[in-house]
Amino acid sequence: MSRTLDLGRPPRRGRRRAVAAAVILLAAGLWWGGRRVPTPLGAAAAALPRRLESALAERLAPGFEARLQALEAECFALRTAAARADLLQTENDALRALTGSETRPQGGWQPARVTARAADGGLVLAAGGLDAGAPVLDELGRLCGVVRSADADTAQADPPGVGRGAVPVLAGQTAGLLLREGGRLQVTGLPRHSSLAAGTTVTTLDGQWVGRLAGVPEPDGTGLRETAPLTGTGRSGGVVFVPAG
Repeated sequence: MSRTLDLGRPPRRGRRRAVAAAVILLAAGLWWGGRRVPTPLGAAAAALPRRLESALAERLAPGFEARLQALEAECFALRTAAARADLLQTENDALRALTGSETRPQGGWQPARVTARAADGGLVLAAGGLDAGAPVLDELGRLCGVVRSADADTAQADPPGVGRGAVPVLAGQTAGLLLREGGRLQVTGLPRHSSLAAGTTVTTLDGQWVGRLAGVPEPDGTGLRETAPLTGTGRSGGVVFVPAG
């Protein structure tokens, strides 16, 4: 059998190498061009690795891409909430510094027996070593007093809105003052046109539950501020809770 040599056509192996080299050069050119010049072809080339990764992940673990997107969305929501919490903490710290309010006690809580009650709702507690201004909570964790004074064995607490219990509070994010007027606990000193709704949560500056607004705030006697009565406030029983340690 005779063989002829065709010099016009390169060997098959040579053609394969030439094609592979051309593909590599084209891919490199697209990648480099996509980085330097944002053309549609370059953008498609830049997105190719991501698409290959997504396809491979979906092949090996179906639903992986959807779970990844859900986790990314949850992470973004948590970061947003953390940033908002930091902002609120900064505002609360500034308000505490302005009003001279005590910060939230560290540690846990301990029960204290109520040994006596005053006509105005003040309490005498079988608990010593408490700091003046420390909160007193009922069994549901609601503010029902504020320590006025204490010795090694007992403590005297004023009711909310009276004496030491007239503390700064936050109705939502609006600052006010807790006072008992006409036999009813109220938030006073709210700014005019506060736009607060009935049911807004009211807490102390360190986050202790005080109650909810029983109605929309109304102008006080001066016409310069607003006031609103509270509902869902604390009620002391035979045992209350005070900061431990």
